Amino acid sequence: MDNVEEIKQKLDIISVIMEYVPLKKAGVNWKGCCPFHNEKTPSFMVNPDRQFWHCFGCNEGGDIFTFIQKMENIEFAEALKILAQKAGVQLERFDPRVSNIKNRLIDICDITSAYWQKCLHSDCGKNALEYVNNRKILPETLQTFKIGYAVDSWDDLSKFLSDRGFTETEIFQAGLTVKKENGRGYYDRFRDRLMFPIQNVHGNVVGFTGRTMKKDEAAKYVNTPESPIYHKGEILYALDKAKQAIRRQNYAIVVEGNMDAVTCHEAGSKNVVACSGTALSVDQINMIKRYTENIALCFDQDSAGQIAAERTIDLLFAAEMNIKVVKVIFGKDPDECIKKDPALWSASLKQAKLAMQFYFDRYLTDEALADINKKKKSAEKIMSEISKLKNKIEHEHWLKKLASKLDISENILREGIRKNNQLPAKTANQNKPLPPAKPEISSKEKLHGQRILTILFNFPQLIAYSQDYLNGEVFAEPEHRDIYKNLIILYNKFKDDLNKNVLIDELSKKELGLNQSYLNSLIIYIDKIYEGFDAETLRLELGALIKTFKINFLHRKMKEANQLLATAEKSNDRELEQTLLKQIQYFSEQLSDLK
Repeated sequence: MDNVEEIKQKLDIISVIMEYVPLKKAGVNWKGCCPFHNEKTPSFMVNPDRQFWHCFGCNEGGDIFTFIQKMENIEFAEALKILAQKAGVQLERFDPRVSNIKNRLIDICDITSAYWQKCLHSDCGKNALEYVNNRKILPETLQTFKIGYAVDSWDDLSKFLSDRGFTETEIFQAGLTVKKENGRGYYDRFRDRLMFPIQNVHGNVVGFTGRTMKKDEAAKYVNTPESPIYHKGEILYALDKAKQAIRRQNYAIVVEGNMDAVTCHEAGSKNVVACSGTALSVDQINMIKRYTENIALCFDQDSAGQIAAERTIDLLFAAEMNIKVVKVIFGKDPDECIKKDPALWSASLKQAKLAMQFYFDRYLTDEALADINKKKKSAEKIMSEISKLKNKIEHEHWLKKLASKLDISENILREGIRKNNQLPAKTANQNKPLPPAKPEISSKEKLHGQRILTILFNFPQLIAYSQDYLNGEVFAEPEHRDIYKNLIILYNKFKDDLNKNVLIDELSKKELGLNQSYLNSLIIYIDKIYEGFDAETLRLELGALIKTFKINFLHRKMKEANQLLATAEKSNDRELEQTLLKQIQYFSEQLSDLK
């Protein structure tokens, strides 16, 4: 058994996909809204027995590997490594599917992280460990977050990694070294720093933040630069540890700094992630939205933190998230607040305010309301934010509150919004990606053929009934004809011994040349359109479909015959005319019998 099959056997596709998409049981399958195109009615189906998924909206489908590839926008080798880690499968490093550059860089970062953890507890890490103890970081927290120490050396890490077979270029690409000014050689980027590994959502180390241990160091924090595996706007610190708590609590808390996140997790707030000192990006918001639509922002209380909060709120409004803002009761950030007293942090969370209330408190101060110019600017600012609300009830609620606070008519405010062309219905959303074009709608015949096949595929005992009433030539789609022909052959071969599993195994044989992806979609399709139907109801449905299918077929054949008849009449081909007239009469009689 190779690694791919071993991973498929050890992982449950439902569990893996539910890390990204909420699913609900639907017969033998599971369903949810597709993560690859915008939809409100679920058309994304997952079959746990066959371990595959299919969306009937955008027609995408595949196995556990194709899902991760598409979801994370990565190559197969990266998906293989991610899933191997989840499954606890050891991959061979010489496997060509594993050894792409990104996986090499992840290996470098993982090995570096483990090395720096050892350094923290060595003689050279005494000062850093003392700092950690003074910050009251628990030993288990150091282990969980893989916190380590980069020694005060220009080439310690470079030598360590070189001895393990990594090249200078690879170490540089991982962001761990800096090119010398003369262009000859490299030196270690991180020296005498407490190191916080940055892990992606799957737990792989992709970068680092280093806090200096020197009191006179100009740069307090140094971060890994952008690299093939690290893109700051696509990573949320601690999301790999917080995602399950976020899903369970249906609520995410976003803080600024890595240390804030670490301290919050120590205090029991396991649903906390950090955005590393900047406003959230669209990609980061979409990552959080996989797990919840409820978010609380707790940025630093200084001016930069509040500006970042406002920028983030605008993006969250565009993403239609439910937003609150947390103001810590003590200190400038969650770390200071919790170190003073964890109860103060709990109280701060309980006092979190809705985003619009944050704007009211920030801009409609007594000082602003007392000065007409400040009052005007504050009103314009809040009107601009109200206009971004998608929900009409929310929009009206805050508009009334603003009118009351300013002691002016609601109509005046509405007119002001209207003049600025900022009504909610007309607000442009520049941050949300446009939905993909809708796929071409299937013809009635193709749709009916698909439904007939999906019933027969899932209830092989009905093939006997179908064989008596439906000829395979009625199918307009060649693919449908091939599948139906094989269903009939298999039924006549196995008779009562034919069940769904035997059918799947037989039709999966390569020599038949059938489209396996389409066959997979037929297995799932049963629960999309016939969820809750029993066998007898499905037999009646099959009978109705066959009747409609044959009527459509006869109408099509009559149309074709009439077109040929018109051509025959123009060319005075009397023999062909007679033949076509007989065909039309026959089709007409068949239609009469069916109706």
